[in-house]
Amino acid sequence: MGRRRRRGRSHDGGAVDWTYPGCAHLQGTVGANGERGRGDAGESEQAVLTFRRRCFVQGFNEIAFKRHFTKRRRMMGASKEIRFDGRVAVVTGAGGGLGRVYALEFARRGAKVVINDFGGARDGAGPGAAGPADKVVDEIKALGGEAVANYDNVATANGGENIVKTAVDAFGKVDILVNNAGILRDKGILKMEPENWQAVLDVHLNGAFYVTRPAFAVMRDHGYGRIIMTTSAAGLYGNFGQSNYSSAKLGLVGFMNTLKLEGIKYNIKVNTVAPIAASRLTEDILPPDLLAKMNPAYVAPIVLYLGSEECNETGRIYNCGAGFYNRAAMMTSPGVVIGSGKKVPSVEDISVNWAKIMDLKGAKEYGQLNDLVLQDLLSALEGKKEPAQSGGGFAAVKDVFEKMPGAFQAGAAGGAAVVFQYCISGDGGGDWSVDIKNGACTIASGLHASPTCTLKIQAGDFLDLMNGKVNAMKAYTSGKLKIEGDIMKSQLLEKIFKF
Repeated sequence: MGRRRRRGRSHDGGAVDWTYPGCAHLQGTVGANGERGRGDAGESEQAVLTFRRRCFVQGFNEIAFKRHFTKRRRMMGASKEIRFDGRVAVVTGAGGGLGRVYALEFARRGAKVVINDFGGARDGAGPGAAGPADKVVDEIKALGGEAVANYDNVATANGGENIVKTAVDAFGKVDILVNNAGILRDKGILKMEPENWQAVLDVHLNGAFYVTRPAFAVMRDHGYGRIIMTTSAAGLYGNFGQSNYSSAKLGLVGFMNTLKLEGIKYNIKVNTVAPIAASRLTEDILPPDLLAKMNPAYVAPIVLYLGSEECNETGRIYNCGAGFYNRAAMMTSPGVVIGSGKKVPSVEDISVNWAKIMDLKGAKEYGQLNDLVLQDLLSALEGKKEPAQSGGGFAAVKDVFEKMPGAFQAGAAGGAAVVFQYCISGDGGGDWSVDIKNGACTIASGLHASPTCTLKIQAGDFLDLMNGKVNAMKAYTSGKLKIEGDIMKSQLLEKIFKF
């Protein structure tokens, strides 16, 4: 294959080449004024891999680009275009800025879209207006797409219900939800009135809850869902004068962290983006020269990917802007155990061990609370470097259940009365119930009439779990282990069986 012609333009004051992988009709040019030009007529629908070299000057409000250029070349073996035919997307705050771009791109790729926008001022004031949402609906229909408008305020429970009802009434379901609506009321902490604090939380944090709750129910019933939250660099890292905004935005990360767990068994994936883009919320925050380069079109590709069937990630945070994308994560250091546990450490003990407490070498990311509490914290207190895992050397699934009564730790059960139902698929699998009652363990083949919780797993994964090759929490968060019923009771299993 011959050499391809290189293309690109400097981002220092000139136009910007942009590409959407796998979709030639979305290629074009973003001018210095932020307007998007027409796509390249001669391009095929094969994906294009975009390379960018960039240098950032540190500081959220002082970002500068140096020697920022783009080179494009064909990507061999690229996948086909990602489509949303038959899917229904709800985008809040879609009357302009980022939300409008998301909605247009979803529609261009086949989705039916609900355009929600209250139509208020940037600070959320005013009676609202239908114009912004209606205009985007008209744009989508002009392109041959399907869309309906909704003018409800996300900051009320009734508004959230109505937004989802609009989607169900018009299109029968909700597959994708992008929580994008937002307002700003920036002030330093000493000048921040309670009403301005609350107004921002009501839209960003409470608004996401009010829309997500009914949407989640619809997604659960259909066994599919993709939810995208919108955080911010201000929430992840802080920004002067935005204590209300940053608090709401980081709160959305916590919201996502729990929803990802609740959505696993329903095939609902929940992720979060932290966009840096030109919009009315950033027009007086970012420097004008940088604002011109932060076209919202650069954020849309990752939002659409997170909303697609192809994306199997859940519980992740992504920074995105101007063609730069990375994953952000909360990391936890290994820490140090001070003392023997028989005496409360003193303030002086903390001081002496401060360097060890602060040391991030070997830091790790936790998938949920139990990863920290039930694994590393308890293991550290027991003086172990790694979480304790059973390793029975089992060759067959039935061997595990044959040995369970002998491995049962009655004292550790603490009088618990629970029934664990195992449904193990694949070669050598089957159904077994484990009945814990009155300090005894009874194993029976088949299905129990009323189990406390049901554990579903493939035979090979089950043997890996019981042989200590994989951790139970990792198996659960990765989707290999599915738990129905009282999930919290399943945590007893590692405690009451020692093989």
